[in-house]
Amino acid sequence: MLRPLLTAALLAAGLLQAPVAAAETVRWARSADPATLDPHAVNTGTNFGLLHQIYEPLILRGADSKLQPALATSWKLTADPTVWEFKLRPGVKFHDGALLTADDVVFSLQRAQAPSSALKSLLSSVAEVKKVDALTVQVKTKGPNLIFPNNLTNLFILNEAWAKANKAEQSQDVASKTENFATRNENGTGPYVLASREVDARTVLKQFPQYWGRGQFPLDVTELVYVPIKSPRRAWPRCCRARSISCRTCRRRTWAGSRPTSACA
Repeated sequence: MLRPLLTAALLAAGLLQAPVAAAETVRWARSADPATLDPHAVNTGTNFGLLHQIYEPLILRGADSKLQPALATSWKLTADPTVWEFKLRPGVKFHDGALLTADDVVFSLQRAQAPSSALKSLLSSVAEVKKVDALTVQVKTKGPNLIFPNNLTNLFILNEAWAKANKAEQSQDVASKTENFATRNENGTGPYVLASREVDARTVLKQFPQYWGRGQFPLDVTELVYVPIKSPRRAWPRCCRARSISCRTCRRRTWAGSRPTSACA
């Protein structure tokens, strides 16, 4: 399955109507590279666009802007108007084979509340997150919050055991320019796994064979190659160092990675 932002781009380009054989690999170019793979470190559309292919939230927002189930199959307010209850999808596997449980959801939401997380404002109304049973989580807010589920569509669920084993319990602190294991590695439940990553150059994702959504969603794309359009300055020849659109030679650069053609060399 292609997550919303990428799906919209492919529809606009007419790629989702192409024959399956022609759509097995999709090359996806955007203006910038995601700053990190840590799911809770950055709050930008560039990061969310890529991470939605790797990680999943409890709830997604569909093309019609309505909320729809993702890792949570249902959610409701309890008799206490400050407590939301989420029922988790059974049998979901992380990319390392571990099963999704309520412990992972509690851990992920608490991780996203940390001072180093750029997503903490989305959970500012949360007083407590607790596990009820293996597939049920309750979130208590500081007061009634009828729109709380709307805040969860970009809050990705990370495997607790994997994060702790790799000393990535805390979200990466981008402001201090430090990294953790989750900065360049991943363990989500999404339809694609990380195959390789060259920061600011190329990120390759491959289909996850054990994805829970197989048979429920179209999975024609087997490989996703993400390329930031803006190449490193040093990759441009002298005439292009300023990246000026007034440079006649620069206008001949190729689309792939926006690198100059041999005419510019």
